[in-house]
Amino acid sequence: MATTYPYTQSSPLVNSITATTVVSLSNGMQVAQIAFTTAAGQLGQITLSPVQPTAENVEFKAGTQTLKIKKATFSAAFGFDPGQVTVEGDATDQNGKNDTDFQKQIASWSN
Repeated sequence: MATTYPYTQSSPLVNSITATTVVSLSNGMQVAQIAFTTAAGQLGQITLSPVQPTAENVEFKAGTQTLKIKKATFSAAFGFDPGQVTVEGDATDQNGKNDTDFQKQIASWSN
């Protein structure tokens, strides 16, 4: 089924952190804005597109909680190939402890 834009998908990462991806069209190009939130509020945001399809070594902090994105990757939906956003990295809990790795697809959509 074709995606209606803007398309929003939320996905839990680790340690109560949620990634919310909003895919919209900008000048006919698919753009993904990924917001990383926790109970304490927004940790940070990354924007990816065909022009800048990856982000590497990005760190966000709220209080003592830290989120480190080693790599975030964007692929636009084209033809029969679905679009997707994947992230890998690690994050602590809200006390700055229990550092946990993650590698996950956080959004996918189709044309």
